[in-house]
Amino acid sequence: MLKWTPKSEIDLDQIREHIAMQFDVDLAIEIINNLIDHVETLLSSNPLAGHIVESNPLFSKLVFDGNSIYYCENPKDKHLYIVYVRARGTDYQDNRLSTQEVA
Repeated sequence: MLKWTPKSEIDLDQIREHIAMQFDVDLAIEIINNLIDHVETLLSSNPLAGHIVESNPLFSKLVFDGNSIYYCENPKDKHLYIVYVRARGTDYQDNRLSTQEVA
């Protein structure tokens, strides 16, 4: 099962708001829905699809339309958790990769 952490949901909201302000609300909704559908479809069928993050090998990363999606498996419940969605063109925040969000 795939779960989005509250922080990753905030990331999606911020990306959606940015696109809506810069371009169009409908486009923002479409882009975020496509990102969510892609990630959920891919990871549901292949949880190992991402690349391991060198700086923290507990996490993996997918890239979709330039946005980076970071996730990990919770060893207790074996669910995958999306912990961080980094919008394209923004700086990587290493402190966002924390297993505390999935415990």
